[in-house]
Amino acid sequence: MSDRYVNTRRFLAPGETLTGKVQRVGMVILAVIALSAIFAPLLTSYGPRDTVCRPFAAPTAAHILGCDDAGQDLFSQLLYGARISLFVGLLVAVISTFLATVIAVIAGFNGGLIDRLVMRLVDIILCLPFMPLVIVLGVFFGASIKTQVLVIAFVMWAPSVRELRAQILQIRSSTFVEASLAMGASGYFVGMRHLIPELAPLIVPQFVRIAHNAILIETSLSFLGLGDPLQNSWGSILFHANARTAFLTGAWVYWVMPPGLAVSITVLALALIGFGYDASLAPRIRKRLAKAIERPAAAAPVPGVILSVQQLHVSWESEFGSHEVVRGVDLNLRRGELLGLVGESGSGKTTVSMAIPRLLRSSARVTRGAIWLHSDDLLTASDETMRRLRGRRIALIPQSAMNALDPVLTIGAQLGEALDQGGKRTPKAREAAIAEKLLSVGLEARHAASFPHELSGGMRQRAVIAIALCNRPEVVIADEPTTGLDVLVQEDIMALLLDLRQRLDLSILFVTHNLPLIARHADRLAVMCGGTIVEEGEPADLRRAPRHAHTRALFESLPEINGEKRWQAQAERSGPAPTPLIELRNVSKTFRRRAGRARGASEHQALNDVSLVLAPGEKLGLVGGSGAGKSTIARLCMGVLSPDEGTVLFQGRDMASLGPRRRQIMSEAVHLVFQDPYQSMRNGMSVRDIVAEPLRIQGERDPAVIHAKVLAALAAARLPNDGAFISRLPIALSGGQRQRVAFARAVVVNPKLIIADEPTSMLDQSVRMEMMELMESLARETATAFLLITHDIALARHFCDRLAVLRQGRIVEEGQADTIVRTPQNEYTRALIAAA
Repeated sequence: MSDRYVNTRRFLAPGETLTGKVQRVGMVILAVIALSAIFAPLLTSYGPRDTVCRPFAAPTAAHILGCDDAGQDLFSQLLYGARISLFVGLLVAVISTFLATVIAVIAGFNGGLIDRLVMRLVDIILCLPFMPLVIVLGVFFGASIKTQVLVIAFVMWAPSVRELRAQILQIRSSTFVEASLAMGASGYFVGMRHLIPELAPLIVPQFVRIAHNAILIETSLSFLGLGDPLQNSWGSILFHANARTAFLTGAWVYWVMPPGLAVSITVLALALIGFGYDASLAPRIRKRLAKAIERPAAAAPVPGVILSVQQLHVSWESEFGSHEVVRGVDLNLRRGELLGLVGESGSGKTTVSMAIPRLLRSSARVTRGAIWLHSDDLLTASDETMRRLRGRRIALIPQSAMNALDPVLTIGAQLGEALDQGGKRTPKAREAAIAEKLLSVGLEARHAASFPHELSGGMRQRAVIAIALCNRPEVVIADEPTTGLDVLVQEDIMALLLDLRQRLDLSILFVTHNLPLIARHADRLAVMCGGTIVEEGEPADLRRAPRHAHTRALFESLPEINGEKRWQAQAERSGPAPTPLIELRNVSKTFRRRAGRARGASEHQALNDVSLVLAPGEKLGLVGGSGAGKSTIARLCMGVLSPDEGTVLFQGRDMASLGPRRRQIMSEAVHLVFQDPYQSMRNGMSVRDIVAEPLRIQGERDPAVIHAKVLAALAAARLPNDGAFISRLPIALSGGQRQRVAFARAVVVNPKLIIADEPTSMLDQSVRMEMMELMESLARETATAFLLITHDIALARHFCDRLAVLRQGRIVEEGQADTIVRTPQNEYTRALIAAA
């Protein structure tokens, strides 16, 4: 295994793919043209303005393209003309792309007045007629190469700013940018380290587009006589050909066509290069002609089974070939049954759930199997038949309610669309049906007029369920319907589904990696691993006597709320109490936002008179539901926010007294580990660069020091630190490895406090306890304090020394973890314990 770090970032599409081959063809064509221009004196014996033959001489061995009306060699003019055309095109592309990138980054990252002023200027430039503007400016400033470059660059940067800025707005809100800012990064650091590299797949095509447009514009200006009359370019050749009656003689074939073809081929080469660049980071989907699905020999409906999946095989296609992700899955769902499909991320659960109603993405293909809904084979049904079945006989509750709902339509409008699929109604009947469906899922009729962003996460999920069930389907596929919700809301959604199953006689396939939740409610569980079903049975039987190692690992990873504590609490210190590391004294924080002119400003009080103490080396659990104020406390501890009332102290000093250097001081002492290990690190960075980022933010520049500290941090996070591993990109890591890298990034600067914001909620059940073991070892070996933010009180009880239960911005209960769990004093705490 290599100990050498290798930069694995690609700047070209992989050469073995069709896209890579196309891109390299473009590069070869452009290189041939450029080399021909550079070595023109070696390829021709004549200068472009030398009179060497008779006027309108036909092509010969000595004069490949013949001569013009002045007896000048046209092949020489073509070669020397490439110099000017390529020079203008590439120089304009460099200037325009540089300006567009810098302006877009500044405007998009800072926003506000700067962004508005820049975009209004762009709007003005884009409103001006393009070619007339270029021609007018060219005439005004006079004919020269310098004028051409400046004029073309002036009008070419604006469209790129609009496209790049739109991408920056999306990148700016990414979790990895938030993580960098939380580590104390400046705007310049974020721009150079994250924004521009992320923009590269868009910047390069913009450069290519500007280059070939500039060549075309330069050709047009020269053709119109606005080029430098003393310089040869492809456009000037066309200008002279037109002015000197080439089109009236047979000379146009070898005088006009060659420069025209040269322009076209150069533009084509640049287009091929741009086409292949984005595949350097993401392979293109390879589409194949539809093939017949191979049928299992014994494929037939199963008596007494409403939905039967038999020997299902699914492959994903890309430029790199075919990858089978589901291999021989068999599932049977009986009428009225709740079947839980559980497994780790990547096991194929969602692929199976989307294959049943035939909603797989175009890159996925069912290669073998049969899916029966009663006696109807869904895999052989026509598209029209499937459209009639979806929503009526088989419905899908998709993952992530916020993404499943249209943000610009009201809940009522979206429910109405679904109801219309079951038959048209009068407006009054439609309104009554919408109200009825909302009431059936625990919402009110008034919520029909609400937009998705105006509802809580649990309410949005209820709305999605109402839309899925509005036409009384027989089978419901629920794909991770409780992911991202706190434990109490999860129980509410689960109770709702169970109630609807009873009232509507539903059969439910519940896809999830939340084993504790589904194990309490499912009739049967099917455990999936590596694309296959490895075990199936009743939850109690599987827990008592699992036959497969993966099933055993899943159940062993469940922490019992009242079981023996897995990690012992910090031993009580003798002597005087140490100075608290972080202390909040009577802190209140209110967020204000403008809700439009009609509604005025709205307020949300995130914290109300909160007091909290965290000692050095202590593990404190902050427990509560979504919106309780946990993340606000975390950002107060980091110095990102300031309280409206009260005081936040760091090692006995009021943070307000730290002055302008507060963020730098706190970023060296406090590190935040984000909830999502997939979004909190940029996919284009290697493991080494991810872990080294806090060091670079703090000003470390010595490569040897950075490398040594990165290796030590990876070792502390129980990760390999050889060259092969530190060269990997996040896409090559599992979820658990990603979160370990996040912890390595935290400990590399030896912080006094690590704030772990739901560090296991996005991880599979079997990986969660591995992460908690890692946190425990870091706390023990490095004496680092931990603030664990979670809604899982069982997990917090096993890991933390003390717990603080937060509800609606107030701490309702605080004390030793065991004491709170065994003798809870508050009703909300008891509800959390009951849901654990």
